Amino acid sequence: MGLAAQASALAKRLLPDKILERMDRKLLSAGIALSAEEYAGLCLLLSILGGAILGILGILLIKTIPTPVLITGGAAGVFFGSTFGIPSYLAQRRAAELERNLPDALRQMSSTLRAGMSIDVAMEEVAKADYGALSKEFERGLAEVRRGRPLIDALWAISIRSNSPLCERAFSLVIEGIERGVALADALNAVATDIREIHAIQRERRATTMQQVLFLLAVSLFAAPFIIGLTVSIASGGEGAAIMLPEGMDTIALAYSVIQAFICALAVGIIRYGKVSKGFTFILPFTATAAIVFHLPAFLV
Repeated sequence: MGLAAQASALAKRLLPDKILERMDRKLLSAGIALSAEEYAGLCLLLSILGGAILGILGILLIKTIPTPVLITGGAAGVFFGSTFGIPSYLAQRRAAELERNLPDALRQMSSTLRAGMSIDVAMEEVAKADYGALSKEFERGLAEVRRGRPLIDALWAISIRSNSPLCERAFSLVIEGIERGVALADALNAVATDIREIHAIQRERRATTMQQVLFLLAVSLFAAPFIIGLTVSIASGGEGAAIMLPEGMDTIALAYSVIQAFICALAVGIIRYGKVSKGFTFILPFTATAAIVFHLPAFLV
């Protein structure tokens, strides 16, 4: 058994089945062609490598954190960040692309149906168009329909793979229109109009919250960690100044900066997207940035 297979088997034993099932769906939505066990095993190997690198950096450069704590925390951060953070980020980015192109695709399907073409031809037109990931999803759905899968099931599978509540709602309305015998062209056009209105509301929300988000980022990731790190560096810079700081105060200051960045990530998720879960994708880059900015004055002083 190879190293990758051993890591996959270990990850399967460590992670519960429910988490692996969620990871499978997230990887499918992110377009990563690996099973949950294989991906978690790969992330486990990366975490070991990341912990070793952080340990070397801790011995050479970072003196404020004990090396065992740095290795353990770094390995855990790399594992959870790569296992859960990267697929979530890729899935969200892909979902945003699908949502952006979905109204135009639905309008094109509506025009094709009004021209007297069948639903297969309408889906084929979208699959051939330049809608990025959405065209690939329609191409996959069209292939499933031609192999005998019901149209409703194929459309529902597209909505599940999208990992987007907006896409799921749009396809559910289309499916409901098909089941009730509503004119499909009118249903597609109405859904496209609703999505455009939702996009307008989202753009307005992003515009109104931009100032608050930038303020949080500037204070939590740059200003506060830099000032705290500068104070710690100056206070511990000389023989007389070293008495000013109790032992371990530099570690406490670093922990405060990292916790502040953690809270900032959750706050950005609430302010920008209205969901705390959206902020989890920002935790790793925010905390890493705050830690780097905290240590920056040590090299400058």
